[in-house]
Amino acid sequence: MPRGRIIRGAGSGEKMSVRGLLLLLSMAFVAIWLGSLIPDALPGRADLVIGNGTDPGSLHPHRATGIAEGRVILALHEGLLLLDPATLEPLPGCAVSWTVSADGTLWRFQLQPQLAWSDGSPLDASDFRRSWLDLLDPTQGAPYGDLLEIVVGARQWRRGQGSRQQVQIRTEGSNTLVVELIHPAPWFPYLCAQTPLQPVHISSRGTAGVDVPTNGPWKLQQWRLRDRIRLVPNSNYRGPARPALEIIDFLAAESGNTMLNLFVAGMSDWAVRVPAAAIPVLRSDPDWSSKWRADPYLAISFYRLNLERPPLDDVAVRRALSLSIDRMQLCQDVLGGDPEPAHGFVPWAPAAMERQRRKLQKRGVSTVLDDPLPDYQGATLTAQGVIPSIEVSAEQWPKIGYDPQLARELLAKSGWKVPGMAGGRSLPAIEILLPSGGTNTLVAEWLQLCWKRELGLDTRIRAMEWRSFLDAQRSVDYDISRSNWIADFPDVATFLTLFTSDAPNNRTGWSDAEYDRHVAEALHHTDVKQRQRSWYLAEKILLERGPILPLWSMTSGNLISQQITGFHANPLDQHDLRGLDRGAP
Repeated sequence: MPRGRIIRGAGSGEKMSVRGLLLLLSMAFVAIWLGSLIPDALPGRADLVIGNGTDPGSLHPHRATGIAEGRVILALHEGLLLLDPATLEPLPGCAVSWTVSADGTLWRFQLQPQLAWSDGSPLDASDFRRSWLDLLDPTQGAPYGDLLEIVVGARQWRRGQGSRQQVQIRTEGSNTLVVELIHPAPWFPYLCAQTPLQPVHISSRGTAGVDVPTNGPWKLQQWRLRDRIRLVPNSNYRGPARPALEIIDFLAAESGNTMLNLFVAGMSDWAVRVPAAAIPVLRSDPDWSSKWRADPYLAISFYRLNLERPPLDDVAVRRALSLSIDRMQLCQDVLGGDPEPAHGFVPWAPAAMERQRRKLQKRGVSTVLDDPLPDYQGATLTAQGVIPSIEVSAEQWPKIGYDPQLARELLAKSGWKVPGMAGGRSLPAIEILLPSGGTNTLVAEWLQLCWKRELGLDTRIRAMEWRSFLDAQRSVDYDISRSNWIADFPDVATFLTLFTSDAPNNRTGWSDAEYDRHVAEALHHTDVKQRQRSWYLAEKILLERGPILPLWSMTSGNLISQQITGFHANPLDQHDLRGLDRGAP
């Protein structure tokens, strides 16, 4: 922290350095956290301790929906391929090699011989086939089964028009898996490394636990709710690289404050989230800035809008909501200054990336930031309409979509009553649905004040625990709903296929035939320029007519000990734990 910086206690008149305040808070929060543990004897410290967030809802690859679950699952399981932790280049995992046909639709994976589950039983291509078909199975309700709908026969089966046997996932002998796709998918190798496509043991039956065999570098030794998940080495692992660290603990610390203070107290090596109020200190203080990693992340934070509920069925209201948000102020005052405003649905437009580079240069950081989607320039919703993102400079970017006066004029023209103008019908109150915890409530309260001040709009907040929130959102039981979308692979498709009419994670009820047509064209184009043009036209429609309110392009928020080596920034924020090691204290 800056050496001369002082914080005054509220009403006390006492002065305390930021470092002293953090340490005092750490002792209080750690004491509370320790006091909440179940009375079993605590295990010894692991080689790597991760403040991982909330307790996982499931450790089954087909049932998990959150990032916290994914970190654990990718250590317990290994897919056909892995991703290089620095470059995200696909690497051999269970598959030692793979080929694709000239038209990009037929993939053949050659598996490593003599693979085994953690109980020593053999694992081969038939386990992958069965697992992938189970993921697709419409009777099993896997939340991300749609990831494999690009396989021939998969979509028909999921819609009751085909069968499991017609899905073109097959084996050739025990060590070859063959997959036929309906269109080229250059991102398919990345999918093969992701959580839902990990192999699942036949005994799992939708559950995961100590007694269910897995195939990754580690196996599950202990799972204590509201405490920790402990992993130990899997002696039957036959993969391409042995991990450097043996015992890993994932701490169930839902609060960002708790995660920060466990880290400060030396009880964890990696905190995956910290409170937004601490970010300016972590970013600027020389004692902390070397540990703080806030890198561009292929993820967008946005609100879903239910276009079936008035007044959100009026496009003028939707435009006014967007125009009245000062996204730059939101990023600075509420989010700590690391994220960048988003004026499109595909995150990290060129101007936003340039601003991130300038931030790092100002801090003296020499890291080179490459555009995460270099072939796609994107669409930007400005106050005047949608334009190609490449036309917006870094200087224009922060305020390009902010015009509250125009927002009021649009509402008045549409017959709504707004501050400072006579006449019109009153806007009905709107409810904001969000998951409890994190910065969700802070953001919603900030938007409440913003929309009330600029538009005279009343809002109320409905906070729910995570699983209930997901149920309500999937049922489209909301007016406005808080959302993030995180890339499964580094391609525009992971974002813009989300709102097609039949996409299971659309969760808005919105349907637009022209949008669907542009997405379908993009998926089938083999020419890169034609493909990117179709994606642009689709995003333009989504911004002009669609059920979304983009807010900010997300950054990773990792606080990592300098003793841990092998941690690399990447736009998927995925970190292969096998590559991590502990250096000298």
